[in-house]
Amino acid sequence: MKVSEETLLASGFSHTDLQKIKSNVENFGGTFDEVIQDLAKRFNVAKWITIVAFIILFFTSVLSTKNNTLSLAFSLVVGLPLVWYLTPAKLAFKAWRYKRYASKTEDAR
Repeated sequence: MKVSEETLLASGFSHTDLQKIKSNVENFGGTFDEVIQDLAKRFNVAKWITIVAFIILFFTSVLSTKNNTLSLAFSLVVGLPLVWYLTPAKLAFKAWRYKRYASKTEDAR
């Protein structure tokens, strides 16, 4: 998958987002393609962590005491925003969406 600034702008990335990605590439090396792949993977990991956490919360609320459920809920209220902050959620979502769109267009060819 070839990633260029024009295709990223066309798929919903802003100029500010591109500046962040360029800065990352300049500081740490790599290519746009590698950064987009890594961000998409981070989004998937954060998404699955969130889904599993809510499944555990659901089962805890059904099978455990009210105190345990409230403790877990409070932990999720504190912990999940931290997970999404460390992900860079906005960029990661846009990269995931771009990667999904690009793979669909490649399959259509």
